[in-house]
Formats: sequence, C-alpha cells, structure tokens
Amino acid sequence: MDLIGIDKKNVEKVGRLLRKHSLTLPKLDVYDQRFYPPADADKEEVARYLIVMVAMDHRLSRPGKPYEACLGDGCYHGADLLYRLGKLKFDEDPSFFAPERLSTIRVEEVVNWLSVGNASPPDPEVRTLLLRDIGLKLEKLWGGSALKLIESTGGRVRGGLGDPGLADYMRVFRAYEDPVEKKTMLLAKFLKARGIFNPIQPVDVAVDNHLTRQALRLGFVSVSGELWSKIKSGVEISPEEDILLRLSVKLSFRHLSYSTGLAAEVLDDFFWLHGRSVCLRDKPDCEKCIFRTVCAAYRNKSFMVNEPVYYNTWYY
Repeated sequence: MDLIGIDKKNVEKVGRLLRKHSLTLPKLDVYDQRFYPPADADKEEVARYLIVMVAMDHRLSRPGKPYEACLGDGCYHGADLLYRLGKLKFDEDPSFFAPERLSTIRVEEVVNWLSVGNASPPDPEVRTLLLRDIGLKLEKLWGGSALKLIESTGGRVRGGLGDPGLADYMRVFRAYEDPVEKKTMLLAKFLKARGIFNPIQPVDVAVDNHLTRQALRLGFVSVSGELWSKIKSGVEISPEEDILLRLSVKLSFRHLSYSTGLAAEVLDDFFWLHGRSVCLRDKPDCEKCIFRTVCAAYRNKSFMVNEPVYYNTWYY
C-alpha cells in the first residue's frame, strides 16, 4: 500500500530556520520589465497578460531538449524565457492577449510566438487549445473582461455555491483545472502583488516541480510503497499519484505558513528561487543551503531524490 503523510515536525524545524532569515528572503520582482508589463500599464491588459502567461507556464523542457535561448539582451531558460517572450509580445502588441484574439489563435501563431533558435514548446497544439478556451470563455462569461472576472470574486480565493472565489471561477478554464490549483495560486500571487486582486482569504503556494522536490528532500512529506520506488528510480508516476503527492505538498506548505506566520506568497517566492539556485534537480549546492542542518536528504542520501517523473500534463 502506498502511503503519503505530512511530517509536521520536519516542517516546523524548517520553519524555525526560515523565521531567522525572514527579513532577507529573496522575492520575485513582479515589476521586472523583462518579464512583466510596466507599473503604469492598463490593469485590464495586465490581468489578461498574466492569465495567458500563467496558462502557458507548464512543461517547457524535455530530457535532452531544454527550453533555453539567448536573445539580444541575454540568455534565458525555462519560465524566464517564456515570460521574456511574453513581455516582448506585450510590448509589440498588447491586443495579442485580448480574448477575441485568443479565441481564434492558430497553432502556427503559438509556435512563432514561443519559439526562438532551437527552443520551442513541446506541445503547441495543447497550448493553442488552452488559449482558445480562455478567449472563448472570457468573452462568453465575463464579456471579454479579465477585471470583471476578478472583481466578481469579491476578494474570495474560494467560496461557496452562491459566492464563488477566484479558484472556483478559474477552474472553468481548461488551463486552470488542476485540482491542486498550481496555476490558479500562481496567478493569485501575481495579481495580488500587482494590486489587481486583494484576497480576503489566504492563498496557497503554487506546487510545481521545485516545491515538490524540496518537500521530499526536506522531509515535509513522507512517501512509502510503490510510489516511493517510482520516485527513487525515475519511473513515471500516474495522474492520480501526482495529484495525491502534490496535494500533500500543498498542505505541508500550508502548515509551514501557519507555523511561521509567513504568507504563502513569501514562501512560494523563496522556495521557487531556492529550487532554481540551491536545491537544484541534479546538482544541489547543499553547502549553500540554510536548511542543511535539518534536511532529511542532507543527513541521509537515500532521501536525495528528484521530483517525480510526470511529463504529460499542462497542470504545472
């Protein structure tokens, strides 16, 4: 039998170290004009841009085919390249992100937009369908206005039948249907930071490969049985296993937020950046890690695993 549990003691050990560094934790700059619209950009256009870009923020690289390229202003990899190409398109033609354009977008347009040099997304047909879905439903349900969607939440992250929240509305879109809500929570974080969405409830972290890998290594979640064997050996896991594991990771970070008093957005920024700079997939730089004294994988190398192998998804 496969078992997945949350080890609150390990979460709290990490939390105590985090609190010591709470004033110096790195954050994303959502006004970095390489990746995001400027501060004085029209809010409707910014909201549309973020909805589209977060919808595209999944599975950009494959083994042997990284999504990376050098542009005139520098070299970019993964999500950085995605958002750089998005910002360049926004600068050139912000109406590209309008629902009426998205609803009829063609595969060739998506390929031309998100490809540069040898870098290209592995699933342009899927991305095209996701963008069309966003365009059609924004037009039909919210009159083409992203701000109307956001305002109709009343600041709720989640609600009931009569008072839906952002997560409830976003689930209408195929790009945002993930039960673990990775893209929705990433969008909520961006919208909040830009002053477009003012949540009256806490958001959660956006559980992706980086956060899952660190949760496993730090011992936030404990996994046994066939699933642990798959993770250790690099065998692809099933959709159900993926959802159960990431949901456990999400709940472990919720406890970390509760035990430290640090908002999920702060934790999400830190662990995403930490996973890209220190707790790397193949060559973690443990000597630079502030958690090495409490890290399960640092003490016992059998826990030094990578995130599970699971490619066929647009959820994250």
